[in-house]
Amino acid sequence: MEWTDTLMLEPAPSKVTHLRIPREAMEVRVAQGISLICASNVTHLGMADALELLRGFRANGRRIVMCDTSRLTAGRQLGQAIVSEGCGTIVISCGTSGREVAIGARDSGLDLANVVVCQDSKAACELLANRLLPGDTVLLLGAEQHACDRLVELLDLRATSYHPAA
Repeated sequence: MEWTDTLMLEPAPSKVTHLRIPREAMEVRVAQGISLICASNVTHLGMADALELLRGFRANGRRIVMCDTSRLTAGRQLGQAIVSEGCGTIVISCGTSGREVAIGARDSGLDLANVVVCQDSKAACELLANRLLPGDTVLLLGAEQHACDRLVELLDLRATSYHPAA
């Protein structure tokens, strides 16, 4: 191979984002006009990718994050990242570090009314089911599959109680 003084112009490589969340750890579901992104078994890198996905998700409503820290190593930095990187507008946290995540979200500018700490994922799902509106996008970060299933169940139940069969 020879060295030449010729300048080779090539198009700049396009930015390609590769999600590092294993396919089996993430699922997108729609229930009653609400998009649910279930990211259960995420690593630290997976959390960043899930937040990037939330930010890029075409949402007609609010971007809500329900974060269960029972199995995650999380703290104030995650709460701050939810707001700054994920464009989260409401944060509901639970688990061992739920309070720390909430403090980080408030420190990043979320209104106190948009940050809630629940005892566990069951209580968080019940709260979400009563607050969600069609067009909202919800990231269930660190929540186990049964929490996602329970939320879908509650949303369906809410819809049938508002519109009873004739």
